[in-house]
Amino acid sequence: MASSDKAFTIDIVTPQKLFFSGEVTSVIAPGQGGLFQILKGHAPLLAALKKGKVRLSLPDKSEQSFEIVDGFFEVSNNKAILLSEDVS
Repeated sequence: MASSDKAFTIDIVTPQKLFFSGEVTSVIAPGQGGLFQILKGHAPLLAALKKGKVRLSLPDKSEQSFEIVDGFFEVSNNKAILLSEDVS
């Protein structure tokens, strides 16, 4: 995957496995208060997630999406971690 000056890294983890690890240019996730988007340079954040769709925009302009049950999202220093009970 080509690195981009707008990209940051994310790990998506369930109790069973590492679901995704790589660079993205954007993440849209279902927070308890509604959808939110993360871009490179975002301020540190810890958010509770609810059931819904997570969308990743990749540096090659492609997108991936998947459903989560619930969980937590943390971002700090251009590194994000999404923890969820289940991802499909």
